[in-house]
Amino acid sequence: YLTITAESYTYVYNKLKGVFESMELGGAAVITKPMEINIWRAPTDNDKKIKLEWMDAQYDRSTSRSYQTEYQIVGNEVKIHSVMSVQAVSVQRFMDIDATWTISEQGAITVCMDVVRDMQFPELPRFGLRLFLPKEMQQVRYCGIGPEESYCDKRIAGSYGVYSAAVSDLHEDYIRPQENGSHCDCDYVALTGDSMTFTAVGAKPIAFNASVYTQEELTAKNHNYELVPCGSTVLCLDYAQAGIGSQSCGPKLMEQYQLDEE
Repeated sequence: YLTITAESYTYVYNKLKGVFESMELGGAAVITKPMEINIWRAPTDNDKKIKLEWMDAQYDRSTSRSYQTEYQIVGNEVKIHSVMSVQAVSVQRFMDIDATWTISEQGAITVCMDVVRDMQFPELPRFGLRLFLPKEMQQVRYCGIGPEESYCDKRIAGSYGVYSAAVSDLHEDYIRPQENGSHCDCDYVALTGDSMTFTAVGAKPIAFNASVYTQEELTAKNHNYELVPCGSTVLCLDYAQAGIGSQSCGPKLMEQYQLDEE
């Protein structure tokens, strides 16, 4: 581990995973579990065919692995560089990542990832970060496509603006649990609790999902009444996510909506 400590915060970086193990601000936890590189989504009704390829590739069992981590102090910033991959235990790696994390004196974290996918594997469900925030962080404010859920191919019903909602109100209660509640083309998203606010922005618009349920829970359960909250606010920050499509009764997802870039 690398531990970065300042007057107001302490961050612990996992050198084997290439992400942050813990983050504390003023002695209070910012994340309740280690951060994750996130490529999985709970399959939708329209994913019933492609999900077989995703599961064969073991996207639902993926984890990050760092092979080399270095750090340096530049002025009032700490820069962490990791050479890493994303893979499942029993298959070859899906992608290689060259990641640089920059931590400012005030505690702001910036990340730049250069990613190269193995094109032998199927297109991705999503790519981004997953964070488990304290469950008290229940108020969301975002600038993007809302107020209903929106995806790259499912957004015309929404409009661009600034919206506020409780995390529970962002959940779309489909009878069969599946991916839901994303908001695309966001300039920023902020989650607020009793004592702190967590804000994420992108150099380009991002997508996010905030929920009391994990993707694993939504994947495993067959009915909405079976769902059990995980005890944290689950925040998915997506560089991109595949479109929703129509393959439950229609054609395969159109190429421009697939997350299939190399």
